[in-house]
Amino acid sequence: MKNSRPPLIEHLHQAWAGDVDLLVSLYAEDCVFEDKALGLAHHGHQGIRDVFAFTFSIMPDFSVTYGDFVVGSDYAAVEWRYTGSFQGELEGNHYQGVPVAINGISFMVLRDGKILRNSDYWNLATLMEQLKK
Repeated sequence: MKNSRPPLIEHLHQAWAGDVDLLVSLYAEDCVFEDKALGLAHHGHQGIRDVFAFTFSIMPDFSVTYGDFVVGSDYAAVEWRYTGSFQGELEGNHYQGVPVAINGISFMVLRDGKILRNSDYWNLATLMEQLKK
């Protein structure tokens, strides 16, 4: 039997359902959000807002489901599955409403109960294969 989600994971789930202010509140002001697959890093609360806006601009119906997790006082990790209809340009190709599903993991460094660094790991090749269909 799976335990209920700890507050951090539950709040992330609620925030990624469309609440940017809640999302920002989970991060330290000097945070870094890294997308390892795309080689991007966003800094501070404005960076979190930018990630949120970008995510919903390329997948307006974006949804995330969280799986297994570990949460400690200084570190957390959670498996996730993003789904949505991809639209926009990637590697010179334009896409409009292509259904995608991406599995990955977020590794987080915590400070005083806030996320200081979030590193998302996922496979870009998986996305590219789905976009070819």
